[in-house]
Amino acid sequence: MKLLRKLSGVLGKKKGDPGVPDELERKIKALEKRMGYCFHDPSLLELALTHPSFHEHNKGKKDNQRLEFLGDSILGAILSLNLYQLYPKLDEGDLSRKKAVLARGTTLASLGSKLGLPQALQVSRTERKNQGHLRPSTLEDAIEAVIGAIFLDGGWKTTQACVLRWLGDLNQMIEVGEGGFNPKGQLQEFIQSQDANEKIKYQLVSEKGPPHNKRFIMQVTIGAEAIAQGSGKSKKEAEEKAACEALRSLRSGSNSFLKKEN
Repeated sequence: MKLLRKLSGVLGKKKGDPGVPDELERKIKALEKRMGYCFHDPSLLELALTHPSFHEHNKGKKDNQRLEFLGDSILGAILSLNLYQLYPKLDEGDLSRKKAVLARGTTLASLGSKLGLPQALQVSRTERKNQGHLRPSTLEDAIEAVIGAIFLDGGWKTTQACVLRWLGDLNQMIEVGEGGFNPKGQLQEFIQSQDANEKIKYQLVSEKGPPHNKRFIMQVTIGAEAIAQGSGKSKKEAEEKAACEALRSLRSGSNSFLKKEN
């Protein structure tokens, strides 16, 4: 009887079934419904939802980090294009500031939570037990990975339509977000949250251009290590951009500073 049940299960599988567990398949379908997009290749979405911790005992298996890298660039291009069209009179500095509001980690993490990514994320048991699937940095990476997956599966226009639908009214989001836009303060809080007691300093790297059109490049240093640079038409703008870049670098794990601290 047991053998008969096994045979029935094998015969009952659809031809070409990729072997995705039923529970994961259910979560993926539910997520597709919330996102408003159905994948032609569901394995791309499955990969986008695979946190590095999920294969902690098998490092040879793929996770969502490459898709996150791709999605970060695609998201940046989508935001840049639409802000360029939405604000035809703003200069590069103002457009960059508005883009930073939309692309910052808290915005993306909130978006990931709204779409229900925590329910579908594949993380290790330890990570889930420690609420790692709810961590803002995890959700930020996951939403960028999903964007990368949609781009590969459906192309530019489809990805742009999805992202803009998820974000809603960009103008309204920017108005709300700019009220609390403080990248230098956020960098300070982030460093403190990592138990790093090093001081944060902003230093002028270069100053170019005529008096009416200056361009400043500021560098943010934590302790003795230079973390990132930013440019702008004022020192304040350049410092904010440097802080934004530092946050992006530190949160993504691409910077060695926190590894040294830990």
